[in-house]
Amino acid sequence: MKISCCIVAAGQGARLGKQYKGTWKALIPVLGRPMLYYSMNAFDSAGEFSEGKGIDQFVIAVPPGSIGKFKDIISAWGFSRPVTLVEGGETRADSVRNALSMITDDPPEMVMVHDCARVCVTPEMVELMLRFASETNETGVSSATLAHRSVDTLRIDSEGHIAGEVDRESIACVETPQIFPYGRLLELHETCGESDCPTDDTTLFTRADEKVKLIFHDGSNMKITYPEDIGMAEGVLFHRGWLDAHEGED
Repeated sequence: MKISCCIVAAGQGARLGKQYKGTWKALIPVLGRPMLYYSMNAFDSAGEFSEGKGIDQFVIAVPPGSIGKFKDIISAWGFSRPVTLVEGGETRADSVRNALSMITDDPPEMVMVHDCARVCVTPEMVELMLRFASETNETGVSSATLAHRSVDTLRIDSEGHIAGEVDRESIACVETPQIFPYGRLLELHETCGESDCPTDDTTLFTRADEKVKLIFHDGSNMKITYPEDIGMAEGVLFHRGWLDAHEGED
């Protein structure tokens, strides 16, 4: 089975503040390495399942006008999978659609979609998705997403006041990577209106009344959105054994 990995790395990181203004979000350093490095490392290293080969290729959506810069940086990292770069669009959905459209000539059976800002993704998390892909014929459900349970007390807000309770046992916090049949995901992207295309790809499937399996894990796969998230992500990575690249580790 051929499986491609689409990494969405076209964001500008506007919510990260003035400190990173002018730096593409995917290249903002986390423990001295660009954000994008961690996602590529996790996907390139995974492969215990899917006959031991993992993904077949990367398709990465990068900011408009940056393909040359990203090509040079990624080439220096020396990952083993081939890489195709494509310019992202104005929205996340546009970027995913652009990436999917780049591989129509030699389409994979399945595609994983991952947000570059989730730098704490691990090979083990990727392998959970690969294992799901190998079992889709048995379960009848063809799409899945990584997720975790909410640990917070949840309430319904109405004009700044509590208006009701939410059973957190029924809540799933959806993450990436997510995995889908390539042809179906491309079809859903091409048929949704630009103003109505959701930011999360699982929504395309649930709106079409198609099931998406939730694959739960420990919840350490946080997303970097605000400045304080960088320090928290660095703490998770350091705890796992990553050292600061500025201190000598590549």
